[in-house]
Amino acid sequence: MDDRVIMVSADDAGRRLLEFLSERLINESKARLRQLVGTGRIRVCNKAVLGTELLRGGDVVSLPSDVDAGPPAPSEFVIEVLYEDEDHVAINKPAGHPVLPTRSGDDREFRDAIVALANRGRPAGKSYVRPHIVHRLDRDTTGVLLVAKNERAGRALCLQFQHRKVHKVYLGIIEGVLPKDDFVVEIPLRRQTPRGMQMVTAEKGGKAAATHIILKEKFGHFSLLELRPLTGRQHQLRVHLAAIGYPLAVDRLYGRRERLTAAEFSKIVGAVRTRPDDVLLGRVPLHALSLAYHLPSSGELIEITAPIPEDIEAFLDVLRRADPS
Repeated sequence: MDDRVIMVSADDAGRRLLEFLSERLINESKARLRQLVGTGRIRVCNKAVLGTELLRGGDVVSLPSDVDAGPPAPSEFVIEVLYEDEDHVAINKPAGHPVLPTRSGDDREFRDAIVALANRGRPAGKSYVRPHIVHRLDRDTTGVLLVAKNERAGRALCLQFQHRKVHKVYLGIIEGVLPKDDFVVEIPLRRQTPRGMQMVTAEKGGKAAATHIILKEKFGHFSLLELRPLTGRQHQLRVHLAAIGYPLAVDRLYGRRERLTAAEFSKIVGAVRTRPDDVLLGRVPLHALSLAYHLPSSGELIEITAPIPEDIEAFLDVLRRADPS
């Protein structure tokens, strides 16, 4: 059979066209599939139809020549799996990778690795798992990330986040020592510009945002915090810490620097280091330590924890030696 057409089996009868395509054309984004169907470039039995068209056994779906109908690309990117079942997988996200590719399609390495992970062992030419990222972590934030393997699980997990049923715990390192050990910050937030990514505090016109802050370890000039977001606004933890005058030790958008060198560290703590150009901290020191939520199928409560990454552990070791409280 021509690889530019897909024959609809009896098992797929009654499914919507876009749902069917989403599982068969795993290398194409849902947005592009909607565009191809909407412009009539993907056709059913040689007719232009809507994405909601219900398929029948024996229907022939025709594809344009520029559609990638192949299996998921193999990936050498190693992803640490913290938990997995038939509905979803919890992974330990590394720093330096966006959860989703940019609009231009760049930075696909992490996303492609997730697709390959979800489809390992599946036969080519059949339907594939299209992973659904349930929530977001910033590019340089590490830690627990949930990925659904089907739409039902994706909806169930998303609802838990929307209804604030997920208990989230982060670790962060700030410059400075807090005057209180345990308190809640409640400051509304909004986007700085309608289409922008950066957030600002906004007593008027902002959305409610609350963060529970607990001091975990105090140093002379820095602190390790446990951060529990009680709401889920973009960049919430970073903006709240900056708003109270204690930004993360490294934060290009909301803090004082985009990296912390040994020379600058020495100025802060009054210590002398032999290699001033060494970078002690090269990213936002924020780690999604744990998530507690209910499994999509059984409803069982589970807590997933991600180990503290090496760069944060290394900086904490420096603080314990060179900046004791």
